[in-house]
Amino acid sequence: MDLRTQLFIAGQYVDATSGETIPVLNPATGQLIAHVQKASRDDLKQAIAAADLAFKTVWGPLNPYQRSALLHKVGDAIMANQEFLAQVETDDVGKPIFESRNIDVASAAATFHYFADICVEVTGHVQPSPYNDVLDYTIHEPIGVVGAIIPWNFPFLTAARKIASALAAGNTMVIKPASWAPLSTLLFGELFREAGMPAGVLNIVPAGGGDTGTVFAESTTIDEVSFTGSTEVGEWLSSACAPQLKGCTLELGGKSPGIVLPDCDLEETVAGTLFGAFLNQGECCCALTRLIVHADVYDAVVSRFVAGARAIPVGLPRDEATRLGPLVHPEHLKTVMDYVAAGRAEGATLLCGGHVLNQGALAAGSFMEPTVFADVTPSMRIWREEIFGPVVVIAKAASTAELVQLANDTCYGLAASIWTTNLKSAHTLARQVRAGTVWFNLHNFVFPSAPYGGYGASGIGRELGKQGMLALTRTKNVMVSLFPGGFKWY
Repeated sequence: MDLRTQLFIAGQYVDATSGETIPVLNPATGQLIAHVQKASRDDLKQAIAAADLAFKTVWGPLNPYQRSALLHKVGDAIMANQEFLAQVETDDVGKPIFESRNIDVASAAATFHYFADICVEVTGHVQPSPYNDVLDYTIHEPIGVVGAIIPWNFPFLTAARKIASALAAGNTMVIKPASWAPLSTLLFGELFREAGMPAGVLNIVPAGGGDTGTVFAESTTIDEVSFTGSTEVGEWLSSACAPQLKGCTLELGGKSPGIVLPDCDLEETVAGTLFGAFLNQGECCCALTRLIVHADVYDAVVSRFVAGARAIPVGLPRDEATRLGPLVHPEHLKTVMDYVAAGRAEGATLLCGGHVLNQGALAAGSFMEPTVFADVTPSMRIWREEIFGPVVVIAKAASTAELVQLANDTCYGLAASIWTTNLKSAHTLARQVRAGTVWFNLHNFVFPSAPYGGYGASGIGRELGKQGMLALTRTKNVMVSLFPGGFKWY
């Protein structure tokens, strides 16, 4: 398997008609990896036409067992190429190779196998009828062509989730990779050909975000848009889809809290919250970015958390020992460091980090230290806005009620975690926290079988699980007359 820089349309890698390219940088070295061809609006429309043709002629007519077998083959192909895919993801995004191999690529394969398994379980139901002579039942039909737009933080895994669920439901797809990290997504074309997937079922088009959103929203062939990214872009895309009453699933930003109760297990809490905060350099939609600690254990938790943050091995992402690599792009590093400056200016206490790492082997990359602020108040930007980097803010609460109040003091509602040894407290607080996913003594665990999505500014709809797959179908109600001689009213 080799890197691909062309568009993937109708089962073939093809040149873009725009003549333009997108430079892709290695965030650890700052060096150019490749120039990826940039799709024009005409290329996007060609990809949509290919997906529509495949839906009508080869994919839609397949029965679920046939789709299942092919999706399993894609999962197998991913694992057969696991190491190469992990290396591409690491070089493209900057995440440690340990994560790329064991989280991103392995989970992507598991996602295809999961949806391959459950697509044969998409069954309708017989509805109760008030008439013995009427049989009433439902069936789930695919929507058609799904347009997907994915972010740069987990490009391969996010693409796998959108592709596998859409195809399992019987749809075809046109997907736009992130411009900063398109390389692993483009390799799905190779994987699909290796698995024997029909041409046109999946089409991959690196392109400008504005062009793609506009073409997807205005297309009369695209039946559903699935977007993962910022809240601001999600709001625009939802408005653009509204005139056609087009479905729009949005997985957007987050500012997820970790709620620490006085009866927590200190060792378990510190280890788990560090993972929640700094996985993938904190470039996670559901990252634990606000640590809210009860006053009774505040000093103990904070001192241990800061010591743990300082001890995280920051280094070159190809190094097996590295657990925190560079941020994805120099522009993003600047954005995150601007938030660090804002936290200082607004009076938060910097407990550790806060500096760019630009010495020795890290000099050419977009590295920064794990950063922790205390004495943060809800009026500060670093409390309210999504930073999307290795920056955690800490607040103290005097009571359980204040813990919940601070946790819910956000426009977002993607995820939250509760740290306690008391199950009664955990289940009680889970009902009170406004979030689409609530973890107990865990954070940043997302399974193919678990519905995922948020409240408020974190988006609309759910992905993953049977619920996410069924959201990409239409429910049809069918009524059959069993009246002897037919129904006669007049």
